[in-house]
Amino acid sequence: MSHARSKRFKIIYLELTNICNFTCDYCPIDQQTRKKTHMTTDFAKRIIDEIADNDLAEFLTFHLMGEPYLHRDLCPLTAHAESRGLKVRLLTNGSLLDSKRNVALFDSNLSRLEVGFRTPNDTSFSMRLRGGHLTLEQYIGRVQGLISDKLRTRTATEICIKFFVRSFAAEIKLGAEYEHLTSAEDNLNVARGLQQYTLRAARDLDIPTDNWDAIPLRIVDGEYPIFPGIFIGFSRIQDFWVREQRGQNGKGYGAFIGGCSAGFRDDFGILASGEVTTCCVDYDGRNVIGDLHKHSLMELLDSVEAKRIRQSLDRFSPPTAFCKQCLGGPTLASSLIKQISSVAIDIRDRARPRKNYTALRERAGSL
Repeated sequence: MSHARSKRFKIIYLELTNICNFTCDYCPIDQQTRKKTHMTTDFAKRIIDEIADNDLAEFLTFHLMGEPYLHRDLCPLTAHAESRGLKVRLLTNGSLLDSKRNVALFDSNLSRLEVGFRTPNDTSFSMRLRGGHLTLEQYIGRVQGLISDKLRTRTATEICIKFFVRSFAAEIKLGAEYEHLTSAEDNLNVARGLQQYTLRAARDLDIPTDNWDAIPLRIVDGEYPIFPGIFIGFSRIQDFWVREQRGQNGKGYGAFIGGCSAGFRDDFGILASGEVTTCCVDYDGRNVIGDLHKHSLMELLDSVEAKRIRQSLDRFSPPTAFCKQCLGGPTLASSLIKQISSVAIDIRDRARPRKNYTALRERAGSL
């Protein structure tokens, strides 16, 4: 049985670095004005220990901005968090995957590794490179290598390959579709190739595939398994982040109402600088409430400002200028629809347990 209800938060975003080797056209990392840095290992361990000592969360992830594989002590920090009872949900862009690191993370008892594939064709992939020479074919090969390593080692670590689905606004023709990222045909072609590779690799290792070859591939707002412990996932594109990346921040129509499960209810973020912020969307630290170099985490979580933000969101009132931008939209119609839908989603989430990683909790990844 899950212990999620006994925890104060569902997940905490601990950013090990805000540096990335990719420059994705859907991510505002290059719009950051904050200093590029790596969190020191000892400082990260101190934060992990405080989270564990106070039983704050079931899940921990090592990003907000940045590529966690760029941190030299990613594996030891993963092992430390898992040893303290925190399930690590590690998200990587996948470009730095290699067999040695894969196995080291598996040996650290990593709970879940998510690869943000996101770029299912040459056009979209070429927009991600930061002066590199990696090809889409090579990139797919690294993801295949990860799958092979999971199957070969029989690790319990879950693997999820993530793609994009259109935003709610795009589905009703009030937002950009970003077809190069959300093409159903391109996404399914890559997913199909990974599914077929998984089945071949399993058979080569004499792992029974049973009826897994009959699993239909489909685009959903969520995820599903294509083999034990291996998932294909889709998440809605963050239109706000795309607008920020294009320098459109401050334009459009801000929200006057809005629902949000972040802001110290379900989750919050800790930046690589040690500053605490409201959520994983705050890429530039605009909602920072304090610095862990000066205060303990518990002091900041129980501060007047943290409580003000939470109470404001509980009343569906965006508590900061950044929140108003995030919950708004580029046109009046899209902004109103986003505000209303965010409130409806938040009411739904408050009325029932939020969907969680059931398979992860049960460690169903073992083969």
